[in-house]
Amino acid sequence: MDAPLTVSEFGKRISGAINGDPSLRNVHVVGELASFKEYSSGHAYPELKDEKDGSLLRCTFFRGRLRYLAFKPEPGMKVVVFGSANYYEKGGSLSFNIESMAPYGEGSLKKALEELAARLLAEGLFDPERKRRLPKYPRVVGVVTSESGAAIRDIIDTMAKRFPADILLAPATVQGDAAPESIVRGIAALNARGVDVMIVGRGGGSADDLSAFNDEDVVRAVAGSRAPVISAVGHATDKSLVDRAADAYAETPTAAAAMATAGLEETVSALRDLGGRAFRSVRSTLESTAQRIRVCDVALSPKRMSQNLEMKGDGLALLTGRLDAALTRSVARARDGFAAIDRKLDPNAAARTVHGHMIAVDSLAARSDAAAAKAMDAFRSSVSDASARLSNLDPMGVIGRGYCYLEDSLGKAVTSVDGLEIGRDVSIVLKDGNALAGIKEKVKRDG
Repeated sequence: MDAPLTVSEFGKRISGAINGDPSLRNVHVVGELASFKEYSSGHAYPELKDEKDGSLLRCTFFRGRLRYLAFKPEPGMKVVVFGSANYYEKGGSLSFNIESMAPYGEGSLKKALEELAARLLAEGLFDPERKRRLPKYPRVVGVVTSESGAAIRDIIDTMAKRFPADILLAPATVQGDAAPESIVRGIAALNARGVDVMIVGRGGGSADDLSAFNDEDVVRAVAGSRAPVISAVGHATDKSLVDRAADAYAETPTAAAAMATAGLEETVSALRDLGGRAFRSVRSTLESTAQRIRVCDVALSPKRMSQNLEMKGDGLALLTGRLDAALTRSVARARDGFAAIDRKLDPNAAARTVHGHMIAVDSLAARSDAAAAKAMDAFRSSVSDASARLSNLDPMGVIGRGYCYLEDSLGKAVTSVDGLEIGRDVSIVLKDGNALAGIKEKVKRDG
């Protein structure tokens, strides 16, 4: 009997067997999503099941590959995944590491593509206002395509017959799972080199072959390119998302090359037209200058100068007459003003004015004195009346006629027998003093 294996040793044998079996690596697996959930780590751990017998395959979908997903996976959706089997020794679990995932079947693919197109459209990546004009005479044309495909040969041949420009190729894989990332790298590299315009595409193919040009990362790279982009996917029957996001769209790489550069005959014709316009402009300028010289020559002739001086002399005489008249009027107005001021400053007139004011002031003073005396008499009479009324109301005046009144112990006047108590002393107030008396009896009158 062989020596028993440790758990770790047995796990290594399983891992070695799986890793050493090429039929378990880089394979496509079709199944229905039993679950799909992304975690905060950015990874997902979906489960695929076989709809026939319910067999289950647990998968890992790491965030580095998950970010290239172009649709939203949902449980119940049928998908095809590409990847390899993997045995995790420490966890003792077998899983399938997913490199890429896509809807399976024409209907699912179309639905995923429509969802992505709607989302990018809502973000404005396809707006016509974003599209830029292509340069008329680019110095460097960048191309992102396969270095061995027909597309680059067509572009080179076409541009060689047209306006000369440098071609900078960024070789890229244009189909398959690695294509999106390769195309994105090519666009970034050409932007870093500062090309004037860029052609991104390939020489046609089936819908599956062109799927990389519907990838979200590729579409965003085209829309965000510094240089204007011409899309030349070569699939005229159905535009890709890259076609919609690019600044210009060409049905073939040949058409894209023609669009990127001006034709040689067209350039020569434009130069001839420019030369003709320059000649006509110079001739017009010379003719205009000659005409101005002729006008100046006529204006500077002796006869014309004499006529001009005579006209200027007449105008000067007219202005001199107007100036004299204006000065005369101004001097007359000044004299009238000084005469008025002189009259106002005459001593006799001032004395008469002051005398009149003094008479008015004396009259006003007399009236003021009379009014003040009258008011004072009225005030004295009013005070005398008030004094008489106060004297009549003074209780001491009444007492002086033989009357008296009583005060209680608090000094308050007693006005009724109700305010007296038998046996309690009261003060009798007389004209010239007070007397203390005791109450022995009190009688109250009726009424």
